[in-house]
Amino acid sequence: MEKTDANALSVEQTPDSLETQVPVARPASPAAHPEWEGPQVATVIDGAYRVVRPLGQGGMGVVLLAVDQRLEREVAIKLIRPAYVANKKARERFLIEARAMARVRHENVVEIFAFGEIDGSPYFIMEYIPGSNIANWLDERILQDRLPSIDEALGYLDQVCRGLAAIHASGAVHGDLKPSNILLGPASRVAITDLGLSRLFDKTGSIGDHPMAGTPAYLAPEFSRNDLPNHLLQRSDIYSLGVIAYEMLTGEPAYDIVTTQDMLSAHGLPPPLPSRVRPELTTAFDGPLLSALCAEPTQRTPSADQFRRQLLTARETIHARRGTVRVLVADDDGDFLSLARETLAYGLPGAEIETVRDGEAALAAIDREPASLAVIDLDMPGMNGVELTAALRARYRFPIVVCTASGGAPDWRLLSALGADGFLVKPIDPFALVALARKMLDKKLR
Repeated sequence: MEKTDANALSVEQTPDSLETQVPVARPASPAAHPEWEGPQVATVIDGAYRVVRPLGQGGMGVVLLAVDQRLEREVAIKLIRPAYVANKKARERFLIEARAMARVRHENVVEIFAFGEIDGSPYFIMEYIPGSNIANWLDERILQDRLPSIDEALGYLDQVCRGLAAIHASGAVHGDLKPSNILLGPASRVAITDLGLSRLFDKTGSIGDHPMAGTPAYLAPEFSRNDLPNHLLQRSDIYSLGVIAYEMLTGEPAYDIVTTQDMLSAHGLPPPLPSRVRPELTTAFDGPLLSALCAEPTQRTPSADQFRRQLLTARETIHARRGTVRVLVADDDGDFLSLARETLAYGLPGAEIETVRDGEAALAAIDREPASLAVIDLDMPGMNGVELTAALRARYRFPIVVCTASGGAPDWRLLSALGADGFLVKPIDPFALVALARKMLDKKLR
């Protein structure tokens, strides 16, 4: 698995990360490469973007963290290395990547803000997502010698599928979907990045003629041939998605692949049944994962959305074995209660979801029937979220997630000390709420 990638952000979340970020295995500075003569720390690009530090690098490009001084926000800047500026193919690929990202407007795809040129080198400004990525998430579990959480993995995969579906709906093929290109941000948000090998369909349905490349371990086997019809190209991304999902859910790679030759040799046979690698998955996951990994594109799962729905259906078998989940949501905002109920009902099939409008009612409801998870607002009339957290933790051990429209790092530190397990800032992405809820419930059941 790749450890360094031009868009794999090199920080991870900690309880204090609302204010600071802790660097992990930060890639070397561009200045460490003799050929790098691009913008250095403190350089201001286009009169607005002040370079803070490097985030990552690849063979032809580098990504820098910068501050947009006009809008007072952090951004990421991707540039071509000066050595490749004169390379027509490299510039063309860079522009195609920017256009592909600009076509998509979706919470689970990194957003692009602007495109420009500095000292003859093209660059684009994109959303900066502090956090880690799926590659690091998997590696951490290998180092800790424990399997990935099934519910946490499914919460992330649900968002990956939605992001990939949006990319496909925009008329693009990602071309290099892999764990290091899937970012994990605050509040369990997932965002796909690095469309550097993407291809774009034009209005006639035709697509560029540049060769397809990628990372062998995640590249669909049909790219050893040159006869794949355009209308099946997006299924190559489904194959990559299947490889990623297999690894996230079983804790093992689908195939032992390092080189392109390994890929050509391995893909003739299906991988081991997921339920044999990890019996906890049940056989319900075998069909969805093997269908996405089918070597023949015409027989492969046709879309990211269908794969997402198949995983959701398979998850219900695990839920049935665990028994009923009960979630209590406390918030004085009726609109938020409706959103939370709908979102959690979708993400936790079969769960009992009760909503109340204040802290006293929440405590009474849980005393009457204990919950599996509580999602509570920080600012409520009467007993507020801090007081409710303290009261609940004195009596119960189930996970508590606190939501707020105005809280910050000091609130999180206080709530964490009182025993809260998660903290979300409104407006809340519904799928991030599902991912966090599944993660909390999985920890409770282990």
